[in-house]
Amino acid sequence: MNRLMTSIFPRAAGRFAKDETGAAVVLAASTLVVLIGAAGLAFDAGRGYLINARLSQAVDAAALAGGRSLSIGGGGDYETPIKKYFKANFPDGYMGSVADDPNIKVSSDGSEIEVVATATVPTTLMRLLQVDDMKISARAVVNRTVKGLEIVMILDNSGSMKGGKMNDLKDAAQSLLDILYGGNTTVDDLYVSVVPFTGRTNVRGQDSVHPGKSPNKDFICFDLRPGVFQENDAPPSTHAFEHYSGPHSHGKNPTNYKNKVCPKASVLPLTQPKQDVEGAIKDMQAKGCTRYDVGSAWGWRAVSPDWQGLWIGAPSELPLDYDEPQMEKAVIIMTDGENTPACLDDDQTQEESEQVFANTCAKMKNNGIVVYTISFQLDDDGTNALFRSCASGDERYFKSPSGEELQEAFTTIANDLSTLRLSQ
Repeated sequence: MNRLMTSIFPRAAGRFAKDETGAAVVLAASTLVVLIGAAGLAFDAGRGYLINARLSQAVDAAALAGGRSLSIGGGGDYETPIKKYFKANFPDGYMGSVADDPNIKVSSDGSEIEVVATATVPTTLMRLLQVDDMKISARAVVNRTVKGLEIVMILDNSGSMKGGKMNDLKDAAQSLLDILYGGNTTVDDLYVSVVPFTGRTNVRGQDSVHPGKSPNKDFICFDLRPGVFQENDAPPSTHAFEHYSGPHSHGKNPTNYKNKVCPKASVLPLTQPKQDVEGAIKDMQAKGCTRYDVGSAWGWRAVSPDWQGLWIGAPSELPLDYDEPQMEKAVIIMTDGENTPACLDDDQTQEESEQVFANTCAKMKNNGIVVYTISFQLDDDGTNALFRSCASGDERYFKSPSGEELQEAFTTIANDLSTLRLSQ
């Protein structure tokens, strides 16, 4: 019995196999396709997820870069940095994908920039399900806002700035204005002051600062106030100013007064129209000695709330309080040389004048003023170190050996003053 059963079973099994072969193959093939498709879906979906993450990072970086280059009025070459940053973060052929140039949209006022990018991803195993590629897209929107801003440009007008250096400075300052104003003649809550300096600072037209008759209506410069009053923002009611009475005073030597002490260009108090600021910059001439400590003290006074209502030509409510919401205060201090009190026969050493400058910088920063400093074509290590320490962080100090780098410094500062917020 056992031998019979063992001989019959193989023959029956063989016949059954022959009968079921076709159906089994079809079933197996169908199952295999499904399994491969499922595996392909998982593999290609995972690959697509990685590509999508990289694409999102690329459009975020591109939108932020575009925002930094976008003027408030919607101008500026923002497309070049957008494409550059996009390609840098999503290189051609990344994981086999193909991406077109990003689509860029900018609002009419230049306050919002949108970047959308699409990548085509060829599939692998999903081709068995007749899915040849996947489309992946990413979008970023940057709202570019400029807080209310009171900014002072404290600019060296000394004789060493003569010629090309002064032209470079004027061009660089213009670049900053073009970014902050964009295509507008005024911008809400943007106020700019210009404080040119040489040995002193010309406060022409500011009669409320110096009661009494002026020796020269066009050149009005003061003696240094004593002690802490030289380096601080105390108004004239706290400690009065006196007309310059040193060896190069108007009464003793009017030629040297104009050529060494008092610059031609005077202080422009905080103002809103762009053309007023441009006029003040255009008026600058290179002549005289260097006292950037004096210029910096006057720059502080130009944005100090203790001087509110004192500046003739500025809105009466300016400068605003230090803690005014959504209002920033900033100063830019630029020089091309060392302090030279000896040039003026001032009764002060270079080291003492530099300490006054350092004290002024510290006090401005303590009051929340953002300080940018620029040394232009200046090889003196001591002055460069002094300007670096004066700035609100190393990233806000600029050593500019050339006119191109000076312009880059002013452009970087303008962009730093514009805040970017990634909204979507």
